[in-house]
Amino acid sequence: MHAPQTNAVRSLPLHQPRTAFAKLRPGEGQGAPEQLAELPLRVAPAADGGFEVLDGFKRLDRWRKQGATAVPVVVERPASAIEHKRLLLLANAPPRTVTALDEAKVVGSLAQEDKLTPSGIARLLGHKPAGVESRLAISARLSDAAARRLAKRLI
Repeated sequence: MHAPQTNAVRSLPLHQPRTAFAKLRPGEGQGAPEQLAELPLRVAPAADGGFEVLDGFKRLDRWRKQGATAVPVVVERPASAIEHKRLLLLANAPPRTVTALDEAKVVGSLAQEDKLTPSGIARLLGHKPAGVESRLAISARLSDAAARRLAKRLI
């Protein structure tokens, strides 16, 4: 038996992904009011040739209820069950990649280019008006040097 291809999106028959680790993810989470496109499941190859779900338990459940016959997956590298549990936590707690400067640039663009008011931006993004005002101030007043430092999370 050869090792499964890893780090590429592929399709698995719906019955193949197993959910032995689902009991380790009892939290309900905070669903976004508006959903983006569904991501593939993240699975890990098991010693017996099967696949254990590390991320995507709720998506898998939805797809089963919708009658899907196959599901998209990304296969992680083979590892021990102990390492798979560590990967389960990593997959479900990704680092925040949006910086205050990113938010300021988007908020500034919405205000300047799209002519939205701060309250309109707050409603659109689901933020508090004070947070939008703060990002507008960053967008309007930050020097280039300070912006570079903020982008690098130095301030």
